[in-house]
Amino acid sequence: MKSVLLLGIGPLLLVSPDAFAAMSGHIQARLVISAACQISGDPGSAIDSPGTGVLDFGSRGPSWTDALHARLDESVGDGTLQVRCNPSVRAFTVSINGGANGDGATRRLSNGRELIPYQLSADPSGSARYGIGQQRNFSVSSAAQIPIPIYGAVVAHPRALPAGIYRDTLMVTLDW
Repeated sequence: MKSVLLLGIGPLLLVSPDAFAAMSGHIQARLVISAACQISGDPGSAIDSPGTGVLDFGSRGPSWTDALHARLDESVGDGTLQVRCNPSVRAFTVSINGGANGDGATRRLSNGRELIPYQLSADPSGSARYGIGQQRNFSVSSAAQIPIPIYGAVVAHPRALPAGIYRDTLMVTLDW
């Protein structure tokens, strides 16, 4: 029986080095960068974390006789949104919607009951207005951030208004 057992194990012990095989394959690495622009207040921010800002008209009593002015206060602190584009984009447009409380013709701050109209412009004097949904053109000449100035104005309001926090949320859209 021992000889039979050796014959049964023998072929398993005599494996040739040629019986082993090797295989190789390829791995592809890729990155797709689209022709794109992004809104950002921080040069190192990711494309999925756009910058946001606050147009703060301050605190007032129940009425005021002069217009209230504000400029966008963002993380860069210079009163502008910042837009960054890759080199294949040479121009883009910016539009700002009517806000959460707008009526299609007027942007309005709201405390949930009362509405206060306000306007946006690209300059402190208010002469270069951002109409609701109106596109404003910008050109790209370098990889540097392009400032998008945004100023706001609330007209004088001699009628007493209820106390509260009046807010609106706007959407800024870039097209290229």
